[in-house]
Parts: sequence; C-alpha cells; structure tokens
Amino acid sequence: MAIRSLLEPRSIAIVGASDKIGPGFNAWKALEHVGYQGRIYLVNPNKPELLGQKAYPTLRDIDGDVEAVFVAVKAESVLEVAKHAVEKRAGGMAILSSGFGDAGEAGLRMQNEFAEFAGKHDLAVCGPNCLGLLNFAGRSALFGTSLPDAVERGGIAAIVQSGSIGIALLNSARGLGLSHLVTSGNEAVTATADYLEAFIDDPAVNAIIVFAEQIRKPQNFIAMARRASERGKPLIVLKSGRSQRGRAAVMAHTGAVAGSVEACDAALAASGALQVFSLDELLETAALVSQIRRRPTARKIGALSLSGGEIALALDAAEENGIVFAPLGEAEAKIKPLMPEFSHLSNPLDLTWAGLYDAKVAEGCARAMGELEDVGTLVLLQDAPTGLGAQQAGRYATLLAAVARGAQAAGKPLVAVTNLSDAPHPELARVARESGVPYLRGTREGLAAIARYAQWATRPVRTPIGTNEEEKKAAVQRMQAFRRGRMPAEHEARQILASYGIAGPEERFAATAEEAANAAQEIGFPVVLKGMVPGMIHKSDAGLVKLRLASADAVRRAAQQMKAPGFLVQKMMSPVAEILVGARVDPDFGPLIVVGAGGINVELYKDVAVRVAPIDEEEALAALACTRISRVLDGWRGGSAGDRKAAAKGISAVSRFIADFADEVREVEINPFAVFEEGKGCLALDCVIVAMEKTK
Repeated sequence: MAIRSLLEPRSIAIVGASDKIGPGFNAWKALEHVGYQGRIYLVNPNKPELLGQKAYPTLRDIDGDVEAVFVAVKAESVLEVAKHAVEKRAGGMAILSSGFGDAGEAGLRMQNEFAEFAGKHDLAVCGPNCLGLLNFAGRSALFGTSLPDAVERGGIAAIVQSGSIGIALLNSARGLGLSHLVTSGNEAVTATADYLEAFIDDPAVNAIIVFAEQIRKPQNFIAMARRASERGKPLIVLKSGRSQRGRAAVMAHTGAVAGSVEACDAALAASGALQVFSLDELLETAALVSQIRRRPTARKIGALSLSGGEIALALDAAEENGIVFAPLGEAEAKIKPLMPEFSHLSNPLDLTWAGLYDAKVAEGCARAMGELEDVGTLVLLQDAPTGLGAQQAGRYATLLAAVARGAQAAGKPLVAVTNLSDAPHPELARVARESGVPYLRGTREGLAAIARYAQWATRPVRTPIGTNEEEKKAAVQRMQAFRRGRMPAEHEARQILASYGIAGPEERFAATAEEAANAAQEIGFPVVLKGMVPGMIHKSDAGLVKLRLASADAVRRAAQQMKAPGFLVQKMMSPVAEILVGARVDPDFGPLIVVGAGGINVELYKDVAVRVAPIDEEEALAALACTRISRVLDGWRGGSAGDRKAAAKGISAVSRFIADFADEVREVEINPFAVFEEGKGCLALDCVIVAMEKTK
C-alpha cells in the first residue's frame, strides 16, 4: 500500500476546492500552515481560477500526474473521483465525505464497492468520513478543517478515528509536540495498523497516540504495537466501545467472562501498549512521554510534597494504580539532618516549611531519595494554580528548581504533579520546561501516567514460548472425538489435557447404575457421581452432579434418578481452593488464557485475569496474583496455603494447548481446577473442550 503517497506526497489535488470557508478552502490553508513545497492543483468545475491560481474542472484535466488527492464532494461522486485519481497515477486519497459506512446499509455497500476498487489499484485512503491528515515533520497536509494559529511541533504522531478528538489534540495547549495527526475515520481501506507501521520506522516520531473506536486488522495492529514497544517508541491507546465482531459464541463459562473487551485489553497489555481509559489520561500520559528526559530504570517511586493532606490523596490514587513507594532505607540518614525534629520521615516525604524556604533542604532530600536503587522516578506533588500570587509562585518555582537539581544529581527523572486539573502558574511552567520536568495535571491522571510509563520502560523481554512437539503429538492421538464430529466427553477431554501434564482425580466410567455403584466401591467413599449426556457442559445446572455420596446404595439411587445414558464416578476431593482455568480463541485477537475463582458462580463474580496465550509459569503466577482467589491460596484466615507452583504449571499448560490447537479448538475449560496444599499439586475435576466450528 502506497501510504507514503498519503504522508509525503510530492503533488496534491484538492477536489472540491473553494475560496469560501469550508473543507475545500481549509485544505488549501492547511498546506499553507505546514509550509508545503510541492505542486498544488485545485479542482472545481464551476470556477476557472481559485485562490490566485488556475483551477481544473476534473482531475482528468490536470497536466501531469498527481500523487495524492483531498476529496470534499458528495459520497455518490467519490468513486468517480477515485477512478480519475488512478488515471493520474495517484497513490493516496483523503476523503472528507461522509455517507458511507457511517450511514446505514446503503452507505456501507457504497463503501465496500469503493474499498474493493481502492484495493485493486493499491490506493492508500484516509477515511472516508474524516478530516484528513497533517504531517508537520514532513510539511504536508490533506486536511479539511481550520487549524489553530500555532501548533507545537515535536515527536508525537497521533492516529484518531474521531475528527473531534483530533481537533482537541491540536488545540490542547499541553506542549505535546505533534509530528503527525491522522484522523482515520471509517478506515475503509487504510487502517490504524498501516499508519503505525509507517510511524514506527519514521525517525521524526518518538511516540504514538491512538484513539480507536474499532480496531480494524486487529492482528496487524497488535503486531505493530509489539514492534513499537520493541523499538522503544511508547504507544498510547484509548479504545472506546466494543470490537466490531463482538463477543464470540460461548458454551463454557470462559467466553462469558473473557469477551471482546477483555480480549482487547489482554492483547494490548501483551503487546506493550500503554492503555488509557479517558481523554484526560491520554493527554497526561502523552505529555509525560513527550517531555520526560530520561526513562526510569525501576518501577517504585520517591515522592516529595509540602502537604500531609495531599500526600494522603496521592496515597489513595497510588494504591488504585499499583504504585509502590520505595522505603527510605539508607536515605533516611541523609534526610534526617536536613529536616526539623518534628518531621515524620517517610515516602512520600512531607518537606514542611523547611523545604519550602530552604532550597538546599529540598535539593538534598530529593537527591537522597533519588539515589535509592529501587527508585525509578521522583515525583514532586505540588499544586500550582494559575491564580497564585507572585510571591507564592516564586517560592514554589524555587522549590521545583531545587528538587529538579536533586533529581539531576541522582540521575533520576523528575515528574511534577498538581492535584488540580488547572494549568500550572506560568512561572512554574517556565521552570518546569527549562528543567525538563513534565508538569502533569490531576492526582489520579498524573500518577496513572507515571505508573504506566514506569511499567512500560522496565518491561522485561519475554522469550517466546514454542510448541512442545511431544505434548502436541500425544494430544493429537487422543483427539479422535473431534475427528468423529462430536464434542469429547469430560473424561475424554481430561485425557487430552493429560498430554500436557494435567492430572485428574481417580475415576471410572459406568454404563449403568449398578456399574456406577461397583465403581464407587473400587474407588472408595466418598465419591462424586456425574450423569454423562452427550454435548451437555453444565451438568450441575441439570441436576446431573451429586457430591459426597458415602455408600454404594446412595450412588445406585442417585444414578437411577438421573436416568443418564452413562455415568462418571470420581473420588471426592477436598482442596484448599477451586479455581477456573479456561482458554478460548478470540476471533480478533487469537488464543487467550483465563484464570480466576472457579465454581458455578464464576460469571457472577468475574474474579478473573485474562492474558494472551501462551504464557509461562512466571506469567501464570502473576495472572493468578491479580485475582481475589489468590488470597485464599495464601492461606485465608489461618487456612492452608495452596500449591501455587502447581497451579501456575497447569495454567501454563492449558495456555500452550489452546495456542497449539487454535485452528481446531474454540474453548477449553477446567472448572474446577482443584488446588491442594503446598507441595501436593492440582487436579482437573471437570474438563470441557469445544471444537472450532467448521467453515463451509
């Protein structure tokens, strides 16, 4: 796809050009704004001259080739313009026109027809239903609305589906420094993933912002997000709504608790993207990554403030965002002589009046905290409202400069955070800018940005998990039920998963009530009796599960009441905890592993963590730690601790299975997965494997 024709065209035609305020006029002014040096052609069938130069009735009437075309005509005329553009050897089009996929079935048919034509002729297309794009770094524009008098230039490329959000970024006055702005609209042809690919390799781009209503070409998008992380370019993603393809059809609990939104979140996390959840968070995170001068090397922070009350607010926000304040440790001995005797020495540190009125105190405390090895970022919690008087603003600015010197001496980045959403006082903003200190607005938004960035900057490099051919070969041999076109029974599913090292309880299959009673005597009481009905997953909902049966007669009676075609008799187990280990293949983002609290109420409580499969045992432990059931495994209220290592081994095994068989298996679920005391392992008490539906 000739996306460079969109981003860096040597010649541009404006179809729908005008000398009256509107898209055709604004497109001309945008080229003037960025300082475009290429050839500009104006197309308007009603005027032979526009804006001081010749105008052409159609693209066909232009002498020579045109590399890119800005289109502001009715939707019904766009395909004809595209045909003319191809005749002029154009490689790119930006289409402001609405009335395509945004306008019902008729518009969608028209969009699909246009997309087919564009694909056939290798046309890169911004839109339709967009404002177009701006390339400040390359001084090019295909943009149809007015621009502010000045746009700060820098290294951030923004790709947003919403034109309104594009306008907000252009006018935010947050010092982001834009290299590009793309309003991608309907993305009928060229998707966000395509722009990402171009920006990752562009030396003018240091970070990327994405606002997506739908993630088109999701596999490509995630691949590009991963590549951006590997190249050291932060990718900030704000995703609204739900994925286009929606929640997958589900049979087990897993699909109900890991739908399209959860799949998208897991895929973004795995790719290394910095996901945000509001425009305020987007702006603060973008401000941070564009203005910070050095990357943190650790996730914990050291914080300083002048207010105990505001420290309490910060502690609340930090807990919500997983921020850990490093213990003062050896820094305490350096800080104590600098502070008044009544001071409470802790992290966050209240500098008191001493730090405000004596710059050496603030500088020394910041340096001491910054020299702690496990502190990756220093944070100054300092309100700086625009209405500050000159005297107070001067004192606060002196404090900021002193803390910045201390951070510089310690070799750590400093970020200032005001608890208010108000812009900082001009004097403090000046000192922050000169010192290379981002000044973030809002306690939660600011600390969330710091936490995300520290996690991104210190993200460990994971070794890809390959396929164990012996495991896969053994599973293939046991998957004959799929070949016969039926869903494996529970005990058959357990046998398949046994190929990946997952064990189950002692059990017997019985064809009659009498055989079930005999099997129970062989296993030993108490037992669990399950009625086996082909294709039935939730047996307990149908009254086909009886627990703690203590005699052969009890088993016989229960089996007779079930009237099932077969029975499974299992040894009754008493684990420390029962967890859910599930997996499914999302149609957009591929194999997922789900872990959390098990049992029949999993959909009610949704105490789960979702990750992209496969994962190793370390990642499995981390996922398990994100759930509330993890506290039970720790030994809740004096109870025994569960065998976390065995649980992690089982979780990793299921994740490898779903990744290995993603073309054949739609869902896998072990619920419950019984976790016994530490060192005594885990057992799969109930198993489900659902085949992928065959495409016709």
